[in-house]
Amino acid sequence: MILNKIQKQAIHIINNPCLILAGAGSGKTSVIINKVITLIKIYHYDPKKIIAVTFTNKAAKEIELRLFNKLSTNQVHDITVSTFHALGLKIIRHEYKLLGLTSNFTLFDDQEQIRLLKNIISTNKQYNNISFLKKLHNQIAGWKNKLLNPQSARKCISSLLEEQCISFYEQYNSFLKEHNILDFNDLIYLPTILLAENINIRLKWQKKIQYLLVDEYQDINISQYQLIKLLCGYNSNFTVVGDDDQSIYSWRGAQQKVFHLLKYDFPNLNIIKMEQNYRSSKRILHAANILISNNINFFNKKLFSELDYGNRIYVSVFNDEIQEAKKIIQYITYHKRRYNTTYRDYAILYRSNYQVKVVESELIYKNIPYYIHSGNSFFSLSEIKDLLSYLRLIVNHHDDFAFLRIINTPNRKIGLVTVSKLKIFAKCNKMSLFNASTDNRMAQQLSKNTVLYLHSFVLWIIKLSALLSDFPEKILKRIMKDINYFSWINQRYKDRILIDRRTQDVIFFSKWLKKMLIGSKGNPPLRLEEVLIRFICGDFDCSLQNNKIKHLNKLQLMTIHASKGLEFLVVCIIGIEEGTLPHHKSILDNNVTEERRLMYVGMTRAKQQLFLSFCKKKKKFGIMVHLQPSRFLLELPKREIRWITY
Repeated sequence: MILNKIQKQAIHIINNPCLILAGAGSGKTSVIINKVITLIKIYHYDPKKIIAVTFTNKAAKEIELRLFNKLSTNQVHDITVSTFHALGLKIIRHEYKLLGLTSNFTLFDDQEQIRLLKNIISTNKQYNNISFLKKLHNQIAGWKNKLLNPQSARKCISSLLEEQCISFYEQYNSFLKEHNILDFNDLIYLPTILLAENINIRLKWQKKIQYLLVDEYQDINISQYQLIKLLCGYNSNFTVVGDDDQSIYSWRGAQQKVFHLLKYDFPNLNIIKMEQNYRSSKRILHAANILISNNINFFNKKLFSELDYGNRIYVSVFNDEIQEAKKIIQYITYHKRRYNTTYRDYAILYRSNYQVKVVESELIYKNIPYYIHSGNSFFSLSEIKDLLSYLRLIVNHHDDFAFLRIINTPNRKIGLVTVSKLKIFAKCNKMSLFNASTDNRMAQQLSKNTVLYLHSFVLWIIKLSALLSDFPEKILKRIMKDINYFSWINQRYKDRILIDRRTQDVIFFSKWLKKMLIGSKGNPPLRLEEVLIRFICGDFDCSLQNNKIKHLNKLQLMTIHASKGLEFLVVCIIGIEEGTLPHHKSILDNNVTEERRLMYVGMTRAKQQLFLSFCKKKKKFGIMVHLQPSRFLLELPKREIRWITY
């Protein structure tokens, strides 16, 4: 890609902090790539001291891949290209002793955090319900994102909910510390607190970074902003790239406030606006600009395009979601035949996952190939989680959740009564379930056979742990052989197709793990504990699957949130009604600005044709509800739109 004048200007701002406001489709990734190359080739920066941070492993891999075309292999491997959480993990790995950890710490995913919190509140009938559990989980994440430990959080309680949650937060954190476990939020929270409180460690890490680049800046939360600020220090040699109009993740803690903080904390900040869009037609951009202008923006930015003006935007009014699904698929079929396109050129977007059911039913009926971007990986399958729990317990014997998952999977004749006794004993004596299993006092409460089964299991895990230093790549194969895992899968399912699919998933996982442990060209071998942490961070190599999905000739279905960063020849956004988009909660809160940004993101995914629709009525919870068109449709410029009522 040939850089335009503004892009060239952006890559040569080196000595001052730089904010690049990169509108949708303006070529931000190319600018990041070229800035890294410029730093090394023209300004002679040390690749080992350049860090590029983004939000997804997919984006990090893309940056890395494109750098290989411009730099030497050694230079690319020297550059740190990672997610925020992977960067936080890197700091924790180096400074774990100062954080009160041992090197074999493990990491909880969201499901395990929920399970732990459920256990903590289970004895309190007043709070033992799903609604409070979700609020507690979000509240703890919120406190950590604000860099508040339980003691600090207790001092600034400002609501009844916070007062109800604080003691559970203390119990939760105590459990994690006692069992040498971190949760996902700790990967930002812990290194940020450490850098803020320890000046020597802060200076040490600032010396390691000569230049920092941050992608998708609009998605960061306050703790991530503080981490950036602490790592950059007074040198302020950084570039952040983002778009305030595409800030759609407030539910993950992202705040537009980070743009204000940047201007306040760095008065010499250079602001570059990249407003030329290389993706969408002029008509689509004009409509998107008019829509987003209804928000109050901190920066005045207006996208423009030098592409054709393009086709009219269609807004269709349907009686219900069944008619909506039928007509949209009929339109896509007609458009595909007329313009000789492929199914993968089309995307149907929606606000919430429940909306896809009717569309999917119609696609199946019409025998049209489709792919739903659910965001779920085969790594979340129970079989993979079983094997991961074995590996986790081998690395960290104090991981009670891993112990509980595998102690009777496959069946070891260790029943629920035994497990219940173990849990009570371990809690009373403040020890892990693993250690409790071999305690003589515990043995007195169990039958001789049960003690034998428990001791046999513990000794087997210890024996596997001893293999780690010499043959880590053989660990998983040994586990599966010893527990006869493929036979277990055969017993678990009756459907032959499902058995084959799960078997292939396990084989794929086994190959991935072996690759990580052995290493490959330019990628040194990792320790098992490092691999497990990478897994929780989502940093696994699923390139085979991703490439397969990428080249499938299938109609693409996804939420608007999932579509961010993607583009399609034709985009259909369904269900644009008041209460759906914008979501009813945002209407109740009198805050639809983020929902408008979400609509803006959806519209700017389209290259040539945009198709919008809403229904006059829909069934909700078995009751027919009459609906109004979304205010966003009424905000679009009338001359760019053609309304069609069916």
